[in-house]
Parts: sequence; structure tokens; C-alpha cells
Amino acid sequence: MSAIVSSKKEKILIVAGDGAFGEQVMAALKRDGYENVFLVKNGTEGLKNIYDLLPHLILLDITLPGIDGYEILAKKQAENLLAKIPVFLLSTQGVPINMRNIPPGSVTEYIMAFHVDPETLVEKVDRQFDHKKGIGSSGADGSGGSLKNKVLWVEDDKLIGSILSKKLIAAGFDLLHAKNGEEALGMLKETIPNVIIVDLILPGMSGFDILQAVNADDRLKRVPKMVLSNLSKPSDIEKARVLGAQRFLVKAATSLDQIVAELKAMSK
Repeated sequence: MSAIVSSKKEKILIVAGDGAFGEQVMAALKRDGYENVFLVKNGTEGLKNIYDLLPHLILLDITLPGIDGYEILAKKQAENLLAKIPVFLLSTQGVPINMRNIPPGSVTEYIMAFHVDPETLVEKVDRQFDHKKGIGSSGADGSGGSLKNKVLWVEDDKLIGSILSKKLIAAGFDLLHAKNGEEALGMLKETIPNVIIVDLILPGMSGFDILQAVNADDRLKRVPKMVLSNLSKPSDIEKARVLGAQRFLVKAATSLDQIVAELKAMSK
């Protein structure tokens, strides 16, 4: 009996100078259930697609017409939240990877082989997204029901909101996104999430104000709370903890995968 191939919604961008190889990888990913796979064959178009698509994963060749993979990495890392998008860096034409040209923390995995097996690459992608072979759309208990954890996230930055929202949804969270404190408190009247995430700098109510309001509500004060902010002074961290935040993450120093891992740990 053949394994069930589940639908996989993650958005994957392949930037490959060897068009035939790129097409083989794209076909292998689609056979494995990935619905949103995009292929470009030069560096200039690849960089544009990173901005336009905001993919969940980039498979990036170092040898490209136009700008090469090193320049794409440098430009991507210059944008704080784009820098969090994981990259598999490929060298498929026997060209050594010059590690001195790679920005620190910009590459999740290096794949160096003259003949890369597309199926092996698909397995690495599945591991990146925690997909298991042969598992269909049923829940972890086999019931077919939804086991999603509900997260309320308060953030007014549109770029951060777009990137992290896609990452959290792809990771299996049921996301409620509020752009300010008043909107968040309105949502909390209707639902009790598994985790609450707040930025500290917001229009109107600050993140500190939201934490204080949540702690004053008997329904909500036991809900785990995380701060995700670029404020990082010890006094800010201490104040957030006094107001009930169990985690304090600094946006510019935290990867998307780390945020997801922290949320999974908090929502158990």
C-alpha cells in the first residue's frame, strides 16, 4: 500500500543556475506534496522573488547568472526579518564554497556535491519543516482532528507581521494577529489562546500595558506570555518578567525557527 502524500503549504523558492537541476528539484518537491514551489534561474530575479514571495525556505545556488549566491545572501541579511528566512546553500557544479563570503548565520545547511540527488534534497527539506514521510492529513492521534495551538500575537509592523505570520501558520499554529492593544484585548474577550506574544512598542497601549491587563483577568493570567521586541535593556526585560512574561526574545537577534521552537515549548 503506497504512503499517503499530504499537502504541504510551505512556500519554497529555488534559485538555480543549472535550470535542468532546478526543474528536477521542483518536480521532486511537488511529488512529495509541496504545492508552492517556485524556480528562477538567475540571481537578479532570485533576489526580487525573495522580496516578493517571502518564502519559508530558499534553495540557493552559489553559481548564477546576474548576481551570484554570495551577493544575494549579503543583500538578504541586510534586512532583519528577511535574514531569518532559512537558506540551503547549494554548490552543484564542483565549485568550492568560499566561506569568507558568507555572512554569519545566513545559511541553515550547506549542500556540496557535484551530482545532488533531488530526492535527498527533498528529505532535508522535510526535516526542515518537521514533515514525516507517509503521514497524511490526520492529527497526531490519528483522529483527523485539528490539534493546533492558538497564538495571539500583537505586532504593528507590516513586514514582520507578514513574514512571521506565514512561518507560524506553516508550523501548525492557529494564529490571531492584532495590530494594537485595544484590538488584542477585544479578541481576548472572545477566546483564550494557548500563548500570547506582544511587542513592547505599539500604537496606543504599550506591550507592558497589555501584559498588565492580561494579568488582571482571572481567565488569562495563567496563559503563557512571550515578549518579542527590539527593546533589550535589562530594565525592560525585568519589567516584562514582573508583568508575567515567561520569555523575552529580541527580534534582531532571534531566528524564525527559534521563535517557533519557543512557542512549541510554551504551548505544551
